[in-house]
Amino acid sequence: MTIASTIALIFAVLIFALIPGPGVMSIIAQSVARGFKSTALYCVGVVMGDFTYLIMVIFGMGFAAQKLGAGFVFLKWAGAAYLIYLGIKCWLAPPPLAEDAALPEEKGMGKTFLAGLCISLGNPKVIAFYCGFLPGFMDLQTLTSTDVLIVVSSIIPTVLAVLLVYAWLGDRSRTAIRSPKIWKIANRCAGSVLIGSGIAVASE
Repeated sequence: MTIASTIALIFAVLIFALIPGPGVMSIIAQSVARGFKSTALYCVGVVMGDFTYLIMVIFGMGFAAQKLGAGFVFLKWAGAAYLIYLGIKCWLAPPPLAEDAALPEEKGMGKTFLAGLCISLGNPKVIAFYCGFLPGFMDLQTLTSTDVLIVVSSIIPTVLAVLLVYAWLGDRSRTAIRSPKIWKIANRCAGSVLIGSGIAVASE
């Protein structure tokens, strides 16, 4: 790959990652509700889903992603159910009693990571990009080992950086909230977004 094609790829991935979808909305809502630290691990799980599809496409297994059949349906519904579950938890969460009240108890690291992974693997937007757009953007059959390394090093850090920025922005908005009444409104807004994202994932 040339420098120009690498820059074009990074720009295309940046635009793709910046477009708000169910995954991005769930990251923002979760960050508002649970803070940056927990959401950062969730973002890593999301990016690993991207990495999985990227490797499949590069090594000529894109058809597997397009024809996962029951496996894809399971991942999609599992991710959607988890988003709806988180949304309900946000709706029911009581506001803090003090400004420095602790965040809700974090779930296990494994559960948080797997939740992000399932959301990514079951996201039609991700599949469309890696199995639809990417093969049309470059000739995957002619990629050398160096080219593969460049592609992976260009896509994965770019996606992760964008998602972490969304998570950070969500966390900053959370820390700016002081009033328990506003906290309650924010939690319900975040919960509504999560539930809506879950419904969107399930319906696509």
